[in-house]
Amino acid sequence: MNTSSLYIHIPFCNRKCLFCSFTIAVGQEHRREEYVTALINEIKNNESQSIKTIYFGGGTPSMLDEAGLERLMNALRNKFLFQNDIEMTIEANPESINRAKAKFFKAQGFNRISLGIQSMDDRYLKFLGRTHDVKVAREAFSILRETGFSNINLDLMYAFPGQTQDQLLDDVRHISTLNSEHLSLYTLTIEPHSRFFATQMKLDDDEKLAEHYVLIGRVLREYGFGQYEISNFSKPAFESAHNKNYWLGETYLGLGVGAHGFTGHQRYWNTSNLQEYIQKAVSGNSVIGGFEDLTQEQLIMEKVLFGLRMNEGIPQDLVPENRREQIQTWVKDGFLLIDKKRLKTTVRGQLVLDELSLRLI
Repeated sequence: MNTSSLYIHIPFCNRKCLFCSFTIAVGQEHRREEYVTALINEIKNNESQSIKTIYFGGGTPSMLDEAGLERLMNALRNKFLFQNDIEMTIEANPESINRAKAKFFKAQGFNRISLGIQSMDDRYLKFLGRTHDVKVAREAFSILRETGFSNINLDLMYAFPGQTQDQLLDDVRHISTLNSEHLSLYTLTIEPHSRFFATQMKLDDDEKLAEHYVLIGRVLREYGFGQYEISNFSKPAFESAHNKNYWLGETYLGLGVGAHGFTGHQRYWNTSNLQEYIQKAVSGNSVIGGFEDLTQEQLIMEKVLFGLRMNEGIPQDLVPENRREQIQTWVKDGFLLIDKKRLKTTVRGQLVLDELSLRLI
């Protein structure tokens, strides 16, 4: 039996945040039951696998009602073998958390919560179009702790236009004092199909953003967080097993509208149209919208590029022969370093890794 990670996409949201370009469904709560039925059909049409991590993402997975989520979990357990040490994560927005829901998540086996706080500054929350404020965020975190969750990730966004160093320091320190086990860092970007893109919003220059990125890392280290990937920080032993599965180039199964999966040699993605997804899944037809077969060279290069995102880096000899001269140039320029036969990205390299990756491809 194959071992894999599992991602399940729940598209429902109360509203669309101004920065969002994800596959979501606003004002479609009445379709939750038929969406769950469609998901269960997709689950049944997959081969049985041993599952080491599960991640419910969105959208806002915590918007599913208890009956729907319980149906989903029963279908997953009937189809797949859950490993004993499985990591089960569900994303939640602060305003959707109450004691009853937190207890229900616990009862369903979730042992990790990813809470979309984004900022501990009400001005920025309003700017992003979020429906919670700092008080609600603190209350949600407290409820999760009181319910017994000992592995909580918090999302933090930065690079707001005009954000000063002092404002950033306050935000990072306030979210750090909550004392979560994990923190995911997001740079505000202007994505196509987002409302920010439509307004032609301008961001601060790259030099300022680089300074802020370095500052965030320094402050988080002061609060006991260790960086293990360019945008992810954790307390010892609380790295995200699910996300590391992506970065290590291992297989994962994607279920739900717009979800992506990887078989080890082929990447596929489901249709991103909610109506089409439901109709196809309910009727038992394939919901795959497209796929890409990867060559051996592409697979190796992906392992190199994803691996350089992690602080542990990659084995030096993983780099193909025809890329090693370029790599040595970047080592001399201080973007990369070699430590015990492992190639790693320096802080300077982290700031421009996307550009280096494009050149390496």
